[in-house]
Amino acid sequence: MKLILNKRCWYLLLIDVIRYLFMVLFLYAAFSKVWDFQKFKVQLAQSPILSDFTLLVAWYVPAIEILIAIGLAFRKTLVPALWASYGLMFMFSLYIMVIARFVDRPVCHCGGVFEDMSWDVHLLFNMGFVVLSWIGLGCVEDEAV
Repeated sequence: MKLILNKRCWYLLLIDVIRYLFMVLFLYAAFSKVWDFQKFKVQLAQSPILSDFTLLVAWYVPAIEILIAIGLAFRKTLVPALWASYGLMFMFSLYIMVIARFVDRPVCHCGGVFEDMSWDVHLLFNMGFVVLSWIGLGCVEDEAV
């Protein structure tokens, strides 16, 4: 018997892939920051933009990443969580652009394997996730999941 998937099935599959990618990204990023919290705070303190808000950012960024990941886990909160994913990745991308352009010796405080990325690669990675969030939001709107 031949299995033919309709358009809705492909949309649902794509939405699931996107939301699980975001969940893995945000949970990995949050827990890598929390795991080495002292190092994360020190790196934030070295940022000319965030140094005045080091402790606040150090607590809120991982917490927001975890909350968005939880929101992505449920269909009922999927749309707001996708919008939050878009917003957070867009803000991270803007921050990278500003830091890479205007700071002489930028320090990455992303945690985990992201610290080893060059600023250009990191920006492309983030912008890729911005595009994924657009695609996810477009699929959700088309399908009214």
